[in-house]
Amino acid sequence: MPILFISRGTMSGVYQLVDCLQERTGLRCASHESLTKIVNRYGELATRVVEQLTDAISGYDQFSKLRWPYLVLMRHALLEEVLADNMIYHGYSGHFLLPAFQHFIRVRIDAPFDLRIKMTMERLKCDEKAARDYITKVDEERVRWARFMFGRDLRDPKYYDLHLNLGHMSLKAMCGIFERVMAEEEFKALDETRTQVEQLFLAASVEAALVTDPRSNTFEIAARVEEGVLSLSGPYLKEAEVKTVMEIAATAPGVEKVRYTPGYAPTLDVQR
Repeated sequence: MPILFISRGTMSGVYQLVDCLQERTGLRCASHESLTKIVNRYGELATRVVEQLTDAISGYDQFSKLRWPYLVLMRHALLEEVLADNMIYHGYSGHFLLPAFQHFIRVRIDAPFDLRIKMTMERLKCDEKAARDYITKVDEERVRWARFMFGRDLRDPKYYDLHLNLGHMSLKAMCGIFERVMAEEEFKALDETRTQVEQLFLAASVEAALVTDPRSNTFEIAARVEEGVLSLSGPYLKEAEVKTVMEIAATAPGVEKVRYTPGYAPTLDVQR
């Protein structure tokens, strides 16, 4: 079976949907929150990024220092989960961390505002005005987050294969739609796509090693693997610094050859 990426709106009923899907399919589940816990093993990095984002966006240097290691470690954590296929991921914009591989199904779930207000009032034990203000605030924060992290508008339908609204169908019906789509032959993982994911995971492992090693964690360096060759691109470095980067990268299993190309800004290669 493929991997289902669910992008959720604030209080849009996704948790109930995921529970339904797990009950009907038995698939593993990962979330934005579970990945954040993994990343937070590296000095509470994910939490610091979220807390400092508002101030950081006014100064690129400060924001960049937080943004790159966060993206690297979140993608590494997500790739580790998807290596085994057959799972559900739900979060805000995590699908932007990875290319749109053939066996990835990207879904956006929304719900009518009145329904979201009702769920918020029940969950937060608040009145209607407080619920309305909460939803508006969190929605705006998530849109801003995706824009600054990925340069994407998470509301844009072109980034999804399906866009469904709980106001037009029951939870049971939506579960049935996903179950049927995931059973389609065209979305099954192929040897070729599994190899692509494995190569991306190897590259992500190198990037994670570089951002967590005190000798290289100030450098923004992107990695790419093709046919056993690891290509690194990043800033101009001193000879000794390049040597250190190459030594760290070469320790990754499966790497046969490493090369470094200076003068390039790192990028998450998600538009293959």
